[in-house]
Amino acid sequence: MRNQEDFWDVIDEFLIAPVDRNEFTERAAMLLRTRRLALTQRTHLAYLVNHDRATDLPNKNLFMDRLSNAVRDATVIDMPLYVIVIHIPLARVMKSLGHIGLERAAMACSVRLEALLAEDLSLARLTTEEWGLIARPGTWMAAVLEICRRIQGLAETPLMVLGERIRIAPRIGIGVYPDDAANAAGTLDCAISALSQTETEQPVFYSRNVQHQALRHIRTEARLHKALDDAQFELWYQPQVRLSDREPVGVEALLRWRQPGGDLTLPEDFMAVAQASGLIRDIDRWVLDKACAAMRRWRSENNAPRRVSVNICAEDITAGDFVEIVMHTLSHHELPPCALELELTETTLLEISSANLAKLNTLRDHGVKVAIDDFGTGYSSLSYLHRLPITTLKIDKRFVDNVTNNLTNQAITRAIVWLAKNFKLDIIAEGIETAVQAEFLSSLEVHTGQGFLYGRPVPEALFRP
Repeated sequence: MRNQEDFWDVIDEFLIAPVDRNEFTERAAMLLRTRRLALTQRTHLAYLVNHDRATDLPNKNLFMDRLSNAVRDATVIDMPLYVIVIHIPLARVMKSLGHIGLERAAMACSVRLEALLAEDLSLARLTTEEWGLIARPGTWMAAVLEICRRIQGLAETPLMVLGERIRIAPRIGIGVYPDDAANAAGTLDCAISALSQTETEQPVFYSRNVQHQALRHIRTEARLHKALDDAQFELWYQPQVRLSDREPVGVEALLRWRQPGGDLTLPEDFMAVAQASGLIRDIDRWVLDKACAAMRRWRSENNAPRRVSVNICAEDITAGDFVEIVMHTLSHHELPPCALELELTETTLLEISSANLAKLNTLRDHGVKVAIDDFGTGYSSLSYLHRLPITTLKIDKRFVDNVTNNLTNQAITRAIVWLAKNFKLDIIAEGIETAVQAEFLSSLEVHTGQGFLYGRPVPEALFRP
């Protein structure tokens, strides 16, 4: 065996021996190419392990990694996480068109699914006939149902595969974390189990309770479409009066839904569905038109109140033609802008963008009134309030209910009145039911109110301005 000195001799010889520059460069280049090839192959191997070969979508392996991360995020923010499994039957394609036809069909389905979905939704191909989808943690059920509705739309247009028209009918199963399972694998299993429980095209939830809610949402949406087509909506009116002498000064238009059987449905039972489905914009435009038409009739009879108030939401304001619709409706019914008041909740005003606030500013500059409904129940700050294009504050009924004997309600009401005075805003108290409440509010210099003490909401035929 060589001793340690022999090794040092070899090292010395290596260090002092002349180096051929070309040989060194070639060897270094060869080493770098070998390393780059190894890294490329490793990256390619990792891609193959985590992606479906036919569609290039993430496969079940990568899907589970992403689902585990989403479950952790949902746990941190304490919000539900929806996992959707989509089954698209392709066995007939395999039998008739072979493997190539199957791959082409799978690719076409994947392309369509990706085109339908937002970028923040994670799509994967789990098996030959199943795709998985992870909704962003915290997504509401209404938004999940809208995603499912878009997926179901795939059935409307056949696929063209190798010159053949292939009709597909997606089925959808949904699992919910943490309601259905305590981890990622369990939630996916629940979605798959829900998928196996039905042959219908409607999305199926693993939980019977959640399924009941979803079916109620779907059915309500279908009935709302019919309600618009069949004129099932009605406007009822409630007076707003001067507290000092009960003289009517305004009226609020309130939406009601008359069911075919004659029963009335209140807005709180269907407005959330209307907003989630996008029908709210059509409904609110109908309300605006009918309220202005009623105001015109009252003016022609010389007994009209000063203004009619209608409720609007963020979806109305974000429409590109919002200002034009309001002004056109007023012009069509020959009403001055001051005859209309638009009511928004405090939360709605705080959520809309500066560009949409500018639309309200434009309407206010034309003379349209803008009121914050249910003021005091949201999260507005004094620094923000002065920037809002409002003319009126409405004190919420929950503060009026016990205003005579609840010190907290009294303090809040006094603060709202103080704000209104300092910002030079009108103020209306909602939900007045007793003369004692009216007297106390008058003592705080609240001049206008509405509530059962002055009149319940009634149809136009029974309303006397």
